[in-house]
Amino acid sequence: MATKNTTRTTAATKARAKHNNMSIKRPKTALVMAISALVFAGAVVMLGIKIVDFNKNDLPARAHFSKVSAERFEYGNFPVEFTEETDEAGDKTVVVTFGDQTLRLRETIKNDLGVVPDLRRYEDWLHVYRFVMVKGMSAQDAIDGILDDTLDDRLAIVVRTPPPGTNHRTWGEVWSGGWVFDLYELKESGEIVHERLAYPSKRKGNEPPKDGELIEGTWQYDAAMTSIPPVSRPKPQFDSDASLLFGLDFVLAGIAGVIFAFAVGFYFSPDKRTEESDAAEAVAGS
Repeated sequence: MATKNTTRTTAATKARAKHNNMSIKRPKTALVMAISALVFAGAVVMLGIKIVDFNKNDLPARAHFSKVSAERFEYGNFPVEFTEETDEAGDKTVVVTFGDQTLRLRETIKNDLGVVPDLRRYEDWLHVYRFVMVKGMSAQDAIDGILDDTLDDRLAIVVRTPPPGTNHRTWGEVWSGGWVFDLYELKESGEIVHERLAYPSKRKGNEPPKDGELIEGTWQYDAAMTSIPPVSRPKPQFDSDASLLFGLDFVLAGIAGVIFAFAVGFYFSPDKRTEESDAAEAVAGS
C-alpha cells in the first residue's frame, strides 16, 4: 500500500513539475502575442498614414470634366457657337465659331435618334468639356470649382471617328482598336490647338506608348475615355507600382500578423494529456 501511494505521489510530483514548466512558457507566449499585436497595429497605422499622404501629395494631377450641352456660350471673353450645315447628300457638318476662328467638324456617326435638343444630338461622336487638371482634390470638388468659376478651367472638344464601314449600333461600338480622336482645345487667348490621337494599343509591362496614341495620365486620354462608353475603355496600365514605396510596412505588418496568429494558437492550445497529468488530476480529486 505504501509503495502504491509512493508511486502516486511521484506521478503527481512529475505532473505538477511539468505543469509548472508550462506555466512558465505561457507568460512568454502572452508577451510575444502582445508585442506582435502592437507591431502589427503600428505598421497598419503607419501604412494608412503614408497612403493618405501619398494620395494627397504625390499622385499626379488628374483631369476632371464638366460636360457642356449648350450650343452658345462664352469662354475667355470670346463667344462660342455651334451650328449645323447639311449638304445635298444629307451629310452634316458642325460649324464651331470661336471668336474669329472657325472649325468645321464632319459628322462621323450619323444621328438616327430623331430630334434631340442642343449638343446632345451629337454625343455619339462629339463632346464638349470644361475641365481642370488638379491634384489632391476630389472629383466633386473639382466639378463644383468649374461650375462656380472658382477654378481656372479649360475648354476642349472631343471628336471620335470610327473606322470606315463600321456599324456603331452593333459591333462597331465595341471595336475600339481603330478609333481616332481629334481633340481641340479652345484657349482663352482665342487660339485653337488641335491634336489627332489614336485609341491606345495594348502594351506589355513597361513597354512605352506608341507614337500618335493616347497616353494614360494626360488630359487628352481622360477626355477621350470620358467620351466613350465605360465598356470600351482599356484597362489601366501600371508602369510603376506605388505599393513598392510601402514595402517595409507591408512586410512588417505581414510578419507581425503571422507571429501573432501562431502565438494565439499556442497560447490557447490545451495541455497535452499524459499518464502523469491524469495521475495528478486523480490525486487532486481524491
